[in-house]
Formats: sequence, structure tokens, C-alpha cells
Amino acid sequence: MKGLELSKEFYRRCAAPMMEKVLADILDQLAVGLVGEGSECFGFDDEHSTDHDWGPAFCVWVPDDKLNELRSRVEGLFNFLPETFEGVPSRMVPDKRIGRCGLFGIGEFYSRFTRSKRPPQSVDEWFAIPESFLATCTNGEVFRDDCGEFSAYRQILLDYYPEDVRLKKIAARCGNMAQSGQYNLLRCVKRGDAVASLQALSKFVEATLSLQFLLSKKYMPFYKWSFRACQDLPAAQGVLAKLQILLNSFNAAGANDPKVLEDKVEAVCVECVSQLRQAGLSSAEGDWLMSHAEFIQNRIGNVSIRNLPVLIG
Repeated sequence: MKGLELSKEFYRRCAAPMMEKVLADILDQLAVGLVGEGSECFGFDDEHSTDHDWGPAFCVWVPDDKLNELRSRVEGLFNFLPETFEGVPSRMVPDKRIGRCGLFGIGEFYSRFTRSKRPPQSVDEWFAIPESFLATCTNGEVFRDDCGEFSAYRQILLDYYPEDVRLKKIAARCGNMAQSGQYNLLRCVKRGDAVASLQALSKFVEATLSLQFLLSKKYMPFYKWSFRACQDLPAAQGVLAKLQILLNSFNAAGANDPKVLEDKVEAVCVECVSQLRQAGLSSAEGDWLMSHAEFIQNRIGNVSIRNLPVLIG
């Protein structure tokens, strides 16, 4: 059983009945679920995940101004939860929570990722939040939210970036793909610089994956999970197929044929350009992604964002 499903069953069968009895008068101030750090929150946990920080657990979120008032009652309920569930040790005991489960103030929880107890309002605030943090605090599942405050914050984040912010990030990813893949990767290979070639390829892959998430209006998670998560994006399948061919052909030791690599990099870029055109984001000519980056950036309405360097975003 996947960790999120296990945790939901743990809550449903062990915690929910007790909450309905002993916390009935404050249920309208609570939200319960499992969101945040950990592969199980993304649904990516496997047999390798169970060796640490894995097991049945959940979060209880309350308004920040109610946190101290409700702490003893909620923690009291935690004390009566079973130490194991379906043969797996619970993570609800204090020394196993490591800040990933248990009781949180709503603003306190979100501010760990967004730097603010309220949702971002300005473009500067949106730009200041690392994308992987946005992925982390909007993953998982909310099992119940009688209060509504937790889910209201969550929905604002799930509604995604303001369009000008998204366009700037798309432009930057296109520019970075052009710089790292269409230009520098091939030059590094021709110089026989294996390390620089790997660095350029890594930047190209990361920018390509990020572009897929931006086009799908989804947040890209931490790098360890970005390729895995991208496989769940229907619109990304063509690009991923071309990217996989490139990765399979790349020789990390440096014995690469520049012409072969160029063709495979271009195949990825051509697929991305097709996506941009189909989405109505660019009508720039050719497959040089820097041209598309500049075209997209010029569409941005916010002057301060539009005037940022193309590669920043």
C-alpha cells in the first residue's frame, strides 16, 4: 500500500472516530490531511522509501491564533493513536514527526514554503517562492477541512502563477534551453570537456522539464522527482520521448559525436517549439529557442517583468 493511502486509512479508521467523539466541538476549526515533504506525499514512494521517515501519519492544521489554545486537546488525541497500523510503525509519536506530521498552525505551515502566512499577492512574492516549494505545499491530499482556511490558501496556489509570471518563466526556460543545449553543450563536446558537457546537459534537461510543467500549469517538484513527475503530464510525452533518446545516447565519459548529439538536441527543441506554437505562445520563426524566448517575453504586459533579462525567471 502506498504511503498516502496507508495514512488516509490510518486517519479514517483510527483517528477520525476519536476526533468525532472527543474533538466534536472544535472540528470546525480543523483541517486534516497529509501534505508536504516526503515521497509519499507525491505518490512516488516505493520499496526504497520505507527505510526512513515512512509510515502512517497525518497533519492537523488549525488557524494560527488557535494553535496554543487547541494544542493540548489535539496532542492528547495523538497520544491515544496506535503505535503501529497494518504492521507499520506510526510516525505520530513526537520523536518521529520531524516536522512533517502532527499539529501545525495554517499560516505557520505554509510560511515554511512560501515565506508568508498569507498567499502571495504581488508578482515579486510569486517570484520569490522556489517552484519546488510550491509543489511541496500543494501535493498530497486534504482528508477533511471543516475550517476551510487551509484549503482556501491551497486553492490560490493551485490556481497557479499569474500569467505574466508564467510567461516570464517560460521565456527563461526557452532561453536556457537554447544556451545550454543548442549552443554550449555542443561546444563543450567539441572541446572534449566531459565535465562541462555533463553540466550543460544537466541544465538543458532541467530547463526542458521545467518548461513542460509551466506549459501544463503544474509546479515542478524537487529535482529528484522532476523527471518522474513529468511522466504524469499528458502534454509532455512527445518531449520526454525525444529527451530520453538524447539521454540514452549521451556518453558521460565524453566520447560523443557532436553531429549525433546536435540532431537529438534539436529533436527535443523542435518538439518544444511545436508545443509553444500550439499553445499560441510564440509565432517566431525557426527552432532556435532564444528567438521564441524573446518573442514570449515581449508579450508580457507587466513592464518591470518584461524588462528583466531573458534568462532570469
